[in-house]
Amino acid sequence: MKARLISLVTALATFAASMMPMAAAALDTEAISPGDLVKCASTSAVYYFGPDGRRYVFPNEKTYFTWYDNFDTVKTISDGRCSTLPLGRSNVTYKPGVKMVKITTDPRTYAVERGGILRHVTSQELAETLYGINWKDTIDDVPDAFFSNYQVGTAIENSQQYVPADVQTATATILEDKSFDDTIATVSIGTKDNGFVPLTMTVKKNTKVTWVNRDITDHSVVSANFDSGLIAPNEDYSYTFRDTGSFSYSDPIFPSMTGVINVVE
Repeated sequence: MKARLISLVTALATFAASMMPMAAAALDTEAISPGDLVKCASTSAVYYFGPDGRRYVFPNEKTYFTWYDNFDTVKTISDGRCSTLPLGRSNVTYKPGVKMVKITTDPRTYAVERGGILRHVTSQELAETLYGINWKDTIDDVPDAFFSNYQVGTAIENSQQYVPADVQTATATILEDKSFDDTIATVSIGTKDNGFVPLTMTVKKNTKVTWVNRDITDHSVVSANFDSGLIAPNEDYSYTFRDTGSFSYSDPIFPSMTGVINVVE
């Protein structure tokens, strides 16, 4: 039952994201790196590309615009490569400190903390202290189906316990909000036609890159610096890049499959 509910929420999130308006001039590229915004070529849904190699759904445009002002930096990748990237295990939640939220079946108003933690704002007076005289304008309704993306934490009893500006500063990125490890990155190994996803990735020095075989046949990852041996379906191989430079690699089993890791300071 729980698995079915999770599947339903994920499906609803994907549908809602597909309703988001897209800027006409999204960047068309196969080079993506952790932290980039991506979309599939034939759809308008926007995702956050995480260091775990997964694409995280923005449930709706209200959530998106707490993090970004526009769609100018969204990168478009081919449908085949996009489908190689698995969906994230959770959705993107509201940026902490920007808005208060509520759901139609709960009269309480919540402030948002890092990690999708909701804290009940216990009075109208406190809400006005935190968000000003127009505090009601900062409240967004979260659809019931997406409320499961959040967890309820401790209530806020006074203004010393929650300062919106400080909360925003402390969680400036989705990387921080989801407590991702910024010393890792993930490449998905797709079919021969879809190849490595992303095809080109830029990471910082000392990043551990993991190649995960998401195909149904064996693959390998070989360069002048490393050799994975056979990687069976659903298995992976990792290598830590300790030097800067551009590192090309390929799959000798399917020579047309090539990729590049660019390593910077």
